[in-house]
Amino acid sequence: MKKFRKITIAVLMASVVLTLGACGRSNTPTAVVEKQMQQVKEEQMKTELSSLVSDKNVAKKYQKEYKELVEKIQDFDYEVKDEKVDGDAATVKVQITTYNFGTAYKEMYQQVVKDANSGKLTSKTDMNDYIYKMMFKKMNALKKKDYKKTVSIQCTKNEDGDWETDVDTNSDLKDAMLGGIMTLSSQNSTSSK
Repeated sequence: MKKFRKITIAVLMASVVLTLGACGRSNTPTAVVEKQMQQVKEEQMKTELSSLVSDKNVAKKYQKEYKELVEKIQDFDYEVKDEKVDGDAATVKVQITTYNFGTAYKEMYQQVVKDANSGKLTSKTDMNDYIYKMMFKKMNALKKKDYKKTVSIQCTKNEDGDWETDVDTNSDLKDAMLGGIMTLSSQNSTSSK
């Protein structure tokens, strides 16, 4: 089960490319957050599937499904809602709307447990193939953006007076863009101990 969670999260996290660094010159935290969110939305997948998967046959076999999932993850919507400035610090609220990957993950996890308990999974089962097939099937079947979460982006002024944000390190933002999958994964991890 731990390998299952690691594979799922590794594939999904790799598709959320948040390598934005400092945000450049701007006069308001909202403008900086807006610019960075647009960059995240437009960011193209830089990591090839083959670098995520040690088994080259799996990478080749699921290349189409992986590309579809990356496109779905990048299809999130965002709305900058509120800004509160306190000197050289600020908080900007951003609402993310996306597919409910967390629910799909939970259903997938429950199916794995059910299949393991029923004896469907045996020592002859190719677990990588089983997990990838189910993951891509569940995630790519999502058609409606019904997951919403508002996250707080922290901003600080640097020495030059420019606003910088935590967009590239904000785990709540990553979880929201992944439709709550990190939250549900950690809940499953805790409950399976």
